[in-house]
Amino acid sequence: MVWLAFPKRLQSALKALCCLAQSGDAMQSQKIAERIRVPRAETAKILQLLVWGGFVTSRRGTKGGFHLAADASHVTMGEVIDFFLSRHPQELDNDFAVMRAFEKTNAPCQKAFNRLTLADMVSRRSRPGRNRSVDKADGK
Repeated sequence: MVWLAFPKRLQSALKALCCLAQSGDAMQSQKIAERIRVPRAETAKILQLLVWGGFVTSRRGTKGGFHLAADASHVTMGEVIDFFLSRHPQELDNDFAVMRAFEKTNAPCQKAFNRLTLADMVSRRSRPGRNRSVDKADGK
């Protein structure tokens, strides 16, 4: 069975943002591409979209590169997801009962993404041994 998923470009954008948040410093697009395992040309397109969305800034030159436009604790996954999905909105058939049910059950996920920041993602990634049962136990 196939479930609805984030578009590949959105997944790569979230990875790139987490990469920048984890580094805490400016990074060259080539280095980001290597870390997120996405071709350089696609990474460049993604980074440009993130610049247009106001999530990332760029500077040319030897000390240039890409940098988060705001502190990682102020950027939510929901903001990034909304930006990318608004560029290619899906046309949902609201008259179709299954799609109404999907939207209703998806609402808690949207709320969770609206609270989840880049800083949260980086801190979860850097904590080895964390798993879903632990996250559930501490209310995450």
